[in-house]
Parts: sequence; structure tokens; C-alpha cells
Amino acid sequence: MNSHSTFKVLADVNLAYQTHIAMLKGVLSYVKTHASWDLTLVTGRRDEQKKFNLNEIDGAFIHDIKRVRIRGLDFHRIPTVVIEHGSVPNFPCCHICCDNAPIAETAAKHLLSKHCEAYAFVHSAGQHWSEERGRFFKRAVESTGNHFLWQTSNCKTLPRLITDAPKPLGVFAATDILARATLDTCRFVGCRVPDDVLILGVDNDTMLCEMSNPSISSISLSSYETGYKAAEILDQTMRGEIAINKIPDISYTGEQVVERLSTARSFAYDTLVRRCRETLESEFTTPIRIADLARHFHVSRRTLETHFRNVTGTTIADEICRLRIERAKHLLATTSDSQEKIAAACGFYNASHLSSIFRNHLGVRPSEFRLK
Repeated sequence: MNSHSTFKVLADVNLAYQTHIAMLKGVLSYVKTHASWDLTLVTGRRDEQKKFNLNEIDGAFIHDIKRVRIRGLDFHRIPTVVIEHGSVPNFPCCHICCDNAPIAETAAKHLLSKHCEAYAFVHSAGQHWSEERGRFFKRAVESTGNHFLWQTSNCKTLPRLITDAPKPLGVFAATDILARATLDTCRFVGCRVPDDVLILGVDNDTMLCEMSNPSISSISLSSYETGYKAAEILDQTMRGEIAINKIPDISYTGEQVVERLSTARSFAYDTLVRRCRETLESEFTTPIRIADLARHFHVSRRTLETHFRNVTGTTIADEICRLRIERAKHLLATTSDSQEKIAAACGFYNASHLSSIFRNHLGVRPSEFRLK
């Protein structure tokens, strides 16, 4: 064990996974404020360091215990944190696992609140964690008497399954990447999202979700907090405060939906509300007066606003604002257009109005959102 205050720690992660990125951010947050570590990051890139002295490693974060290039590590001697989705490691370590039940139950609760005709799950083949999410989701849907239609990981059959499914269909995807693949499939077969199909993913990969059209709703995970806690446990173990054979396991999960356009529709509305929402979604970039909407639908303003709030849980004015914000977010993420141009394209008065709305609703300026 290193007798000095600075520990040499190997971090072998896969930056292709949003979960690993968030955990690594949690680790770095802990290290910056509570520890002195010399971190060696291994991600598999061709241009990174390939060799390092395993005998000098005091601790390790690894995501795959089968990786050949770290088999020289003596896991019985070195305090180790393992981010492993599969079987439990056969050596003492802090094993980070995912609690999939709350994730699936959160997905079911969110999609069930939209009152779809049927529900389905798109999963990652051969992955235990994905199979768990599907199993818990199916159980939650069927426990309410609703129709769970199918579960698939076959991209070749997905177009037919979506085409043949009753509409509206609520689809839970095991990851944001699978949610995006489902969105692309819907576009390919001519099914509209969220008019015909609602799609919900997992990971809240902001870049992927925001750059999709429509943007993808997703369940955020407690990966950052878990990475912070894992770093604390590893630090205490390297300091001898926790025995290697007593190092505790921890888990992460997700119970909060970040809603975007892919699930921003409820099918529990009456004809008046449906027609009103369709009008808003096609004309939100232009000035809209609620009194004019009411006259168009031959009802009083009070009747229209009451129906809309009872069915959607929000006001017409708030819905118009949300649609404009979502459109602005998409343009900021996918174009280099000026804020003045984006403001005009989304129905805001000017760039100053756009900036004010962003600060009030998102807590950031448009320029800060664009840099994320």
C-alpha cells in the first residue's frame, strides 16, 4: 500500500457510455475536494498510453474484469471499484450495479400517464440489465390492466412491429441510443412521434436527446452521485480505513423523467383539447391569442382554458412557451444561427426575450445552453 498521501489510481472506463462519463465526473468531483490522486485514464483510444507499471497502482476503477490489458492487476491486493453489468466479480471489490426496478417502474408510470392503447419495450440483446428493465416494465404495465404488446431487440423486425401495433403506442427503450433507433424506425415507417408513438429512453444523454427531432424524453440516472460515493469508498480503502474484504457494494438507479417532445402528449384528452394542441403545435412560432383560439373552436375562453388544464395539467400559455423553448433548444444544438434568427423562428420577440425565457425556465442563457 502506498505510504504517501498521493495515490496512483487507474481509471479504465468506456466513454461511449453516458453512465461511465457521469460516474467519472463524480469521481473527479470527490478527488478535487477530498483526495490527492494521480489518475491514469484508460479508455481504449489508439493514441493513449498503452503501458504503465501495474506495481505502482494503489487502486483502480474498471468496467470490465475480463479486459486483457489489465489482467496483471492483483485484484486481491489492490482496492478496486468494478462497474460491471454482468456477474458479480469473484474478488473483494466495490461492485457498482444498477437497480433496474425503479427505472422500469418510473418508465411505466410516465408512459401509463399518457393513456396509450398499448406498450412495448426495445432492449439490448444479451444484456442482463436490459432484460431486467424489460421484465420490470412489463410487470408494471400489466399490473394496471394495460396491454403490454411486445419486447424486441431485433432491428429488422422493429419496423413491422411498430407498423402493426395499435396506436397510440408507448415505447420504453433500454437506452437513449435504442430510443433514437426507435425514433428513426418510426420516421422510416411513417409513424409520427409523439402523435402515433411515444418514446422514452434511459441515461439522459443530453447531446443525443436534444439533437434528435423530436427531442427524446429520458430517465436520468444517479451515476454522478454513485461515482462520487465510489471514489470516497476507494479513498478510504486505500487509506486503510476500510479492509479490502469489507469494501461495500453500491448501486445506482433512476426515478426522474426529463420530458422532451417524444412523450409530450397525452391521449386522455377530448376532441377540443386535441384540436387545440394540434393548432398550437403547427402555429406556435406565430403570435397566438387565446381568445382567438376560443372563437375558432366556438367556445368561451374559460371553457377552452378549463378543458386544456384539466386534460394536460398545464395552461395554454405555458404550452406555447414550452413548444417555443423546445424548438429553440433544437436550433441552438443543431445550427449556428444567431440568437436573433432563432428567436424570430421560434416566436420570441427578439434575442433579449429569448434569453430572458431561457434564464427563467432553464436557468441558463441560450449561449450557455449551446456550449453544453
